[in-house]
Amino acid sequence: MGSIILLAFGACFFPTLLACVAIIISRPEPRWLLIAFYAGGLVASLSTGIVVLAVFNNGDAVLGSTRSDPHPATSIAAGVVALLFAWLMASAPGHAMLDRWRSRHRRKSKRKEGPSWAERRLGRASWKIAFLVGAVINLPGPFYLLALGKIAHGSYSALQQIALILLFNAIMFLLLEVPLVGYLVRPEATAKRVAAVSAWLNANGLRITGWLVGVFGASLLGQGIAALAG
Repeated sequence: MGSIILLAFGACFFPTLLACVAIIISRPEPRWLLIAFYAGGLVASLSTGIVVLAVFNNGDAVLGSTRSDPHPATSIAAGVVALLFAWLMASAPGHAMLDRWRSRHRRKSKRKEGPSWAERRLGRASWKIAFLVGAVINLPGPFYLLALGKIAHGSYSALQQIALILLFNAIMFLLLEVPLVGYLVRPEATAKRVAAVSAWLNANGLRITGWLVGVFGASLLGQGIAALAG
């Protein structure tokens, strides 16, 4: 269960989500837009999560195996890959490599950086658009899919699996839930804090995610080595 919670915190560091919240809060009367955005994300995330979990639970032909314990070599390989990604995201040399790749990509595409699709839509959003954008940007990502695999292959009852999905989503949406509650209580102070946290997260979110990926990768590597030694 600890690894599932760790993955949820990894999924939580989603700068685009907080940027969308900042845009919504900057609009007149954003309360219902925030609620619609949250509802769209939650509906999409929970429904697709349950569908994917059902595939993991019943998909021998698709997934190859329903064993709760992966082969040690699989754990070791996944751990090494996760540590490599963690190094790229969290270290200065890794950041330099990513910056060079981004520079080359921008030159090839000849496109200037600007607001994302979600941010452009939310700039003139109604509650329906806010709901749709929330749903689209919160479809399951890699951390969520990994967690769903662990939930499916763990020794959990159907009720416990649903409870873990709910817990994962509660943690994953913290960057939306905290500003939403804050805005309902203290709107002006919340708007300033969201803008500040959004800027900080854009600068540091990749590094934090890298550390979380590194912890998860080290755990996988240790499990694989221990299984081989046993």
